[in-house]
Amino acid sequence: MPRDSSKRKLTMDREGEVGILTLQRAFSLNSEGKIALTEAIVELSNSDSPRALLLNALDPRAFLVDVEELADMQASNARLFSAAGHKLAQAIEQAPFPVIAAVEGQALGGGCELVLACDLAVAGEDATFGQIEALGGVMPGFGGTWRLARRIGYQRALEMLFTATVIGAHTALSYGLILEVTERGKSLESAKVLAERISRTSKASISAIKLAASVGWNLPPTAADAFEEVLFPTLFGPEQSARMHAYLKQQEGD
Repeated sequence: MPRDSSKRKLTMDREGEVGILTLQRAFSLNSEGKIALTEAIVELSNSDSPRALLLNALDPRAFLVDVEELADMQASNARLFSAAGHKLAQAIEQAPFPVIAAVEGQALGGGCELVLACDLAVAGEDATFGQIEALGGVMPGFGGTWRLARRIGYQRALEMLFTATVIGAHTALSYGLILEVTERGKSLESAKVLAERISRTSKASISAIKLAASVGWNLPPTAADAFEEVLFPTLFGPEQSARMHAYLKQQEGD
């Protein structure tokens, strides 16, 4: 049985317009944990969604699957396990708000894939990242084979995947896997600062930008341009007009 399955999986808090989702235990990406996390993100997306969602953890092993659960897993269950991971990653990508990972500790295997599914990521200086699945005779099953290549480049990704390399936070920063390295224990604080910067912009704009960036990534340039043309006029209205007039007024005062 998955370890710690009886413990509370996650908590959701709100600081103003910023949501903070905290993984409460080790191996939060086991079968039960992925479902709970997916449900929480979908619920936020369908309700009074925050301006940004911060994803962090109390346990340094929270951003991990449970290898004990996988060791004797049958192929039929492995398919379901992978599908649940893809569903979680898709929920993050389809959320109408930015999701920012704040990582302390290990983000290996499925945990690294979770970070890759987030829009932005910051990490404490002791954090580690890696797609180590090949050591256990498997492969990434939550989108890591292609998301890692998109994030850090094809050759670099294959090197990490083929060798099951684990990298530290500063190397992850140099690769482009994360956005910032903080002092130990300060990643959530840094993520809050980033979320505050995001909250100064238009909520509708951010949602449209995220959608355009996500969809456009998979389209040829002309189709991506066409999708932008569809989204662009939907933002025109009272808020857009007020923001632009405020900007013009500010420029006049400078």
